[in-house]
Amino acid sequence: MPRTVNRVILVGNAGSDPDLRETAAGTPVAHLSLATDRMFRKNGEMQKRTDWHRLTFWGRAAETIDKYVSRGGRLYVEGHLEYGSFEREGVSIPTVDVVVEDFVMLDRRDDADALEEPEEPLAATV
Repeated sequence: MPRTVNRVILVGNAGSDPDLRETAAGTPVAHLSLATDRMFRKNGEMQKRTDWHRLTFWGRAAETIDKYVSRGGRLYVEGHLEYGSFEREGVSIPTVDVVVEDFVMLDRRDDADALEEPEEPLAATV
């Protein structure tokens, strides 16, 4: 059987502050929207479109994202797509989440407690 791949790589800006919660079992989970822009030509003129992606972080990654990322922060994320749905007023609404497996915070930290800035961006692997 041929191999299949479900892999997503995105670089963009956080569209919201992370929403950190815990599952019933106590596992941290954070959701965050990420905006990416793309340019294309329409009728000879350059157009810009912003696409929005829903990111899901689990465990320590969720806690790290909640602590260090806020709206507007720049992120590099790698993960896989997960499809689902929910019902609203009897209508099934499809959803697509990027379950983040690895990420790098591309902004420098403004942490007042830090003695010196890191020379490389903060990174985490899930």
